[in-house]
Amino acid sequence: MNADHLNDLSYLDQVRRTEGAEKCKSAFLEIFRKDARRASTMLNDDRLMFPSLYILREPILQQRAQRYLNPRNRIALQIANRLKGPKAPGTNALSPKQNAAYPVLKWILQTGSAEEIPEDDYEEILDVAVSVLITVHKDADILPLVVDLIFKRNRDGRYIHDLVWALFRFQDPQILKLIALRLASSEPKDAELAAELLNIDKTDLPAVRGDGKGRQESYLHWLEENQPYLYFTQESFQYTSRPTFCTVDLERKYLQKGTPSYSKEPIPSLDDDENKCIAAFRRLSSEEKKALSDYSQKICGKSEPAWKEWLHMPVTEQIKAAKAGWEGDE
Repeated sequence: MNADHLNDLSYLDQVRRTEGAEKCKSAFLEIFRKDARRASTMLNDDRLMFPSLYILREPILQQRAQRYLNPRNRIALQIANRLKGPKAPGTNALSPKQNAAYPVLKWILQTGSAEEIPEDDYEEILDVAVSVLITVHKDADILPLVVDLIFKRNRDGRYIHDLVWALFRFQDPQILKLIALRLASSEPKDAELAAELLNIDKTDLPAVRGDGKGRQESYLHWLEENQPYLYFTQESFQYTSRPTFCTVDLERKYLQKGTPSYSKEPIPSLDDDENKCIAAFRRLSSEEKKALSDYSQKICGKSEPAWKEWLHMPVTEQIKAAKAGWEGDE
């Protein structure tokens, strides 16, 4: 770390970064015993990073220094102290009404994820911060940081399941685009995890076995085509080893009726013809459903009148027309 960057840090962060956690603790204790006011000012420095506050939890308790903490640090320590024992996915130590915690959680994540301390309760604090920021506060600004954190932990062989669960709870295709950037990574673990999270092996892409850049371009093209019909499944690593996080609603794609949200929802207000089409569609095999929905998208993009005419054919005739249409493109 260069000297200019060190000068931007608080004193306690400088000690921790250059001399380690134990030296930071001893320096704080030494200063506090001599001058509690000066030590408190150091703790409440606006530039202080969460890792330093985290490692100073015990010295702060030992010296009963909690009464000197500013609101940010007091709330951060309250959050940390509430996280005891295993948590089920989606649970957290905060009430959604605790809006005062919002900027604190963001500070915990932004300063705490830069240099994670490999301890279970530290990672759990960050996981809870992410969960609340996404599920309660719908904070889109943190998504790139959360994706970075997931891939960083995965490279180190550390736990990512709760972070992945929280990320996909945001239910927006921008998540998929952020992950897709990793498909072209020169780091094998990044590319492998990106392919797993995007379910590349379950997606019909022409460049699945191509190089990273080809897979990325192919996936982004697929995403653009299918985005109106995507929905997030709510599956997670907590319940299956190979979850499908997001997929295409083939019925909606077949009828060219986009999802009002990125959740699985029934299609309302179908007319008699559409009801007949869907009833016949549901009896088809998975491969036939996919072929018809893809062809429906293709023909509708070229000519809506031709699409309506095709849709009103018997489903067996639709399949024949789709097959002839695909073969005519070859």
